[in-house]
Amino acid sequence: MGQLIAVDRGDGMGCYFAADTMTRELVGEVIPSDYSPGNYRAGVLIPGRGLMFVKAFRGSESLVDLTQVGTEDFTTIQEALAAISRNRLH
Repeated sequence: MGQLIAVDRGDGMGCYFAADTMTRELVGEVIPSDYSPGNYRAGVLIPGRGLMFVKAFRGSESLVDLTQVGTEDFTTIQEALAAISRNRLH
């Protein structure tokens, strides 16, 4: 398992795929927040479940099915990539 890099989705929406540098697999997405401009959401691709979002709450993280409060708190693309890395299946 390698580090994650952001690969522009090329759709003009400011979204990025999270790609593993070793396996070259897409493991998630970094999506600009529509609720908190300038912040990002971190989506983790879970086999059989699809894209789940990292929710930060009181110093811990969990995966949720829908965007909600706590899923738009990553202030940089790198922070969102780190959250994806922490929460992806190994």
